[in-house]
Amino acid sequence: MNIVSLAGTAIISAVLCIVVRQYKPEAALGIGIACGVIILGAVMSMLAPSIEALNTLTQAAGIDNEFARVLLKALAVCYITQFSADCCRDAGEGAIAAKLELAGRAAVLVVSLPVFTSLAELVTRLLGN
Repeated sequence: MNIVSLAGTAIISAVLCIVVRQYKPEAALGIGIACGVIILGAVMSMLAPSIEALNTLTQAAGIDNEFARVLLKALAVCYITQFSADCCRDAGEGAIAAKLELAGRAAVLVVSLPVFTSLAELVTRLLGN
């Protein structure tokens, strides 16, 4: 799916949500979430070649695949957190969305700990020699 198709899907879904919200607000929320899932799935499929290219580049450069894996995990956490928080905001639950974003930041920190550990070990080796 290209960006024009995604934009069209989003606009049609937004108009549909506006019309349906007048009669059944909970159905409008479902439409919005369904549209978000469709767009998120399309974006993930669009990113697949980039992920393969990143893996190829890290292998060619001799960089440990763990760094690329951490980067991709952190990106996935960010995308999922943002999507979920936006769904909560659409449902009128801004406080839950804020807590979810905090949890997402903590998850990125946890996922990135191996990189910080490797960096600390490298600095220790450089200073020790």
